[in-house]
Amino acid sequence: MKYFKYGSPAPIAYADFMAKNKVPPVEKLNICHESIVPDMMNVWYEYIPASYDGNTPLPLIVQLHGGGMDGRRWADMTVWHVLAERKGLIVIYPNSPDYGTWRCDDRDVEFLYQLIALVCEKYSIDKTRIYMQGMSNGDMMTLAFTMQHPEILAAAGYSTGPSAHMYVDDERPVGALPAIQMRGELDLLSQQTEAEPLDKYEIRYNINDFNRELWQDVNELDELPLLTLRGKDNFMRFKGETADLINWEIVGCGHREPADMAQVYWDTLYSGYIRVDGQLVRRDFEDPLTPDEDLVAIALGSRNAFVGNKVVQMTELDSGVVRLLDPTMSMYKKVVDPNEMMETPALFAPVEFFVAAFGAKLSYLDSGDCAVVEFPDGNVAIFRSDSLLVEYNGRFRSMRKPSVLLGGNFYIPVGEFCADFMNMFVSQAADVMLISGHAAILGRYTARVLRRILGGYVRAIE
Repeated sequence: MKYFKYGSPAPIAYADFMAKNKVPPVEKLNICHESIVPDMMNVWYEYIPASYDGNTPLPLIVQLHGGGMDGRRWADMTVWHVLAERKGLIVIYPNSPDYGTWRCDDRDVEFLYQLIALVCEKYSIDKTRIYMQGMSNGDMMTLAFTMQHPEILAAAGYSTGPSAHMYVDDERPVGALPAIQMRGELDLLSQQTEAEPLDKYEIRYNINDFNRELWQDVNELDELPLLTLRGKDNFMRFKGETADLINWEIVGCGHREPADMAQVYWDTLYSGYIRVDGQLVRRDFEDPLTPDEDLVAIALGSRNAFVGNKVVQMTELDSGVVRLLDPTMSMYKKVVDPNEMMETPALFAPVEFFVAAFGAKLSYLDSGDCAVVEFPDGNVAIFRSDSLLVEYNGRFRSMRKPSVLLGGNFYIPVGEFCADFMNMFVSQAADVMLISGHAAILGRYTARVLRRILGGYVRAIE
């Protein structure tokens, strides 16, 4: 990793971390001093659970603070010390050698390597279960360390600080490692402006892609993720032949670490991996990410749908999903924020969507002017072209947007129908629509990944 000559690049303009991450206070934290880096007195903090007796080896958690922080203050902003008591963990919070900033170079990597060795000599540590996690600048430091020394860790976590291409160059991880990467949906670089690029998320999301792809080959990751959405939390698990990678996006979250980060990292990844004699071993996870089977996604311009974590073709049409502006919006077009305009119009899908997504049967009446959809649960919907009217189970109901014939093909505002008629949860981001049988909100970055899988596109901002 390249040395930051002028300090770590500022990832944010402003963030009040303390106000957003108030957690139970740390009441017993050992401060330690020793010269590990030559000609320097290094400082770190240790949390030792009450259950530690010196005989039973305990897992070790290495926590790396962000830029402008230190180990002591960082300990007050996570719940690792609480989990340490509940699960029997030893947690260390080192200060960066250059106080407040990790340089992410070979010196810092060697410091952490020697510190872990020192702690393993000092305490009875289960060396099959050593984990590392960092936030922001600490995320970058974690990447620098794990690319060089994955062999001593069982898994690693990265939070809101993906490393840009220029800090990694041609370096790649030397071995496989299970990883979870937490990314806030609204986490932007402070250097970005509102106007360049027009999609203000593009720069950060490109870096997110890069940090995930660093592990693609060495972990032997699948191309398609397994999606688990829990409200605002979007999890994409990329199964690996040697190790998995989880991308965790939080809708509406900026540059900060969620208060429940420790719990999520432990439950969904750390608890399920150990390293024995240098080899990774999978075990049962305490809270496994069960893939959503009731999830469907479509993307503007795509003729495919993401159904049950698989790509399913729903139509032979080249155009696939289309996007129709609400006519009432046209007069305000010049004054509405373009990024908001992307989310206001509805996506219309070919009526064959219901066949691909739900296994329905499709037939036509009145020379194709009516489409009849028979769902497996016995519900029947009859749509009429250029009409808001739907006959649903023999009763007439109205939609807000009409079914339409485009080029002789029947299109339905499927999001509205699934929400209002089928009582499903529908959300939309960046011209991708998610339809789910449970509470789920689609994040912009997850939408980006799905769009690329489905072959869709985002409309040009006018």
